[in-house]
Amino acid sequence: MPMFDPDDLAGWCGGTWSHTPGRPITSVGHDTRTLSEGSLYVALPGARVDGHALLEDAKKAGAVACVCLRGKAGPDLPGLEVEDVGEALKKLAAGYRKTLSGCIIGVTGSAGKTTVKDMLAAMCAQQGSSCCTKGNWNNQVGLPLSLLAMETGDAFGVYELGMNQPGEIEELAGILQPRVGVISSIGEAHLERLGSVEAIAREKSSLLAALPSDGLAILDKDSPWFELMKSTCTCRVVTVSMRDPAEYRGTVDFSSPDRLRIHDTARNERVELSIPLPGEHMCRNVLLAVAVARECGVGWEALSAGLTAYRPAPMRWERTRVGEWDLINDAYNANPLSMRSAILTFSELSTNGEKWLVLGGMAELGADEQRMHEELGAYVNSFTLDGVMLIGPKAAWMKESISSLPVVEAGGCVEAAEEILSRVPEGATLLLKASRADQLELVVKELRKERAGCPRSRGLNEWSEMKGRKT
Repeated sequence: MPMFDPDDLAGWCGGTWSHTPGRPITSVGHDTRTLSEGSLYVALPGARVDGHALLEDAKKAGAVACVCLRGKAGPDLPGLEVEDVGEALKKLAAGYRKTLSGCIIGVTGSAGKTTVKDMLAAMCAQQGSSCCTKGNWNNQVGLPLSLLAMETGDAFGVYELGMNQPGEIEELAGILQPRVGVISSIGEAHLERLGSVEAIAREKSSLLAALPSDGLAILDKDSPWFELMKSTCTCRVVTVSMRDPAEYRGTVDFSSPDRLRIHDTARNERVELSIPLPGEHMCRNVLLAVAVARECGVGWEALSAGLTAYRPAPMRWERTRVGEWDLINDAYNANPLSMRSAILTFSELSTNGEKWLVLGGMAELGADEQRMHEELGAYVNSFTLDGVMLIGPKAAWMKESISSLPVVEAGGCVEAAEEILSRVPEGATLLLKASRADQLELVVKELRKERAGCPRSRGLNEWSEMKGRKT
């Protein structure tokens, strides 16, 4: 575990100790429910609860000191007093980063960044001691806390950078100071605050601009934003492609779509790897992770073992059987790019029963959000599926663009579960996809309540007669 010197902590953030901690500080945390013995508790202000109100809880949970506002330290818990707790946390992470000698890797993107990060972390862990972003802790609180969890002797650190407004990637990259950077994809996400896909591409490319001249950028040559991304780099660039010549060239044999062939052209090495999840976008994620791992010195054997050990984060193509249905919960988040990728992959999935889309809305798309939902509806309309369920007002915008598939509308997740119970036949496979705000996992929860058996409000024969028209 890390061992933090109180004087270093004060120097990094410009704070002063109310009194010096009498026990070693071995971790940093902000949630009193997950603190361990030896923690430095960061008393962040919150929308519901001010962290300063929980100092006693932190002490009981094992905290030996806290970071707090000036004058807020109590007599029983040594306080590192600062002007701004949130800014102090960032400074602590930035200061600690200077003590780390391992290869620090930054990952960002409009879609796929968590998957690339997790795959890459699993590969690196097979090669040497590693640390990575916990879950999706990729913001101005999560990234510093993740970085502060890294051991000084770790060989690799793999960290995710997220954003929803201009300047965030630049700030996070300034804290992380990565030597290697990779962008998983560029697409329509957070348009509400960024304004255009080009602005998103430039924001994501702030990660590349932060790389040192002797660093490394891994770029997708197939991206329409490749030249823009490359133009921000002052370091060496390594390319990947599923279509054209590149340092790492990936190909898929359609007779074995779960296998990816990779040609490391610089070393003239060829391998074939199993893809843990379906879809062309997943092949691209694997290709990016492989390229980063190989360029960071991870051997093919360790890389393959890491890919085998990889487990997707919750609600990322998470398959579960609930009663009569096979549910694919991919509803962690959504934007037009990730929606299209998921729908295309689902359409290519081989199943025995019917195939249904259960779609919610996409958030943070700005003034053109209705048009983007309508365009997604037109995209859905191009596939041969058995039905589409639209949940909520934003998803309802897709309806008028869907003419070739049966459409069912639901006001919320409880109503959607009721509609599935009454309309979707046994043995069907359903894909759930929406932005986080719609909480489509509640559909799964409601169906589980009924898995022992629920009388259908409408018979399947009646529903069969309704096929081919919208409802």
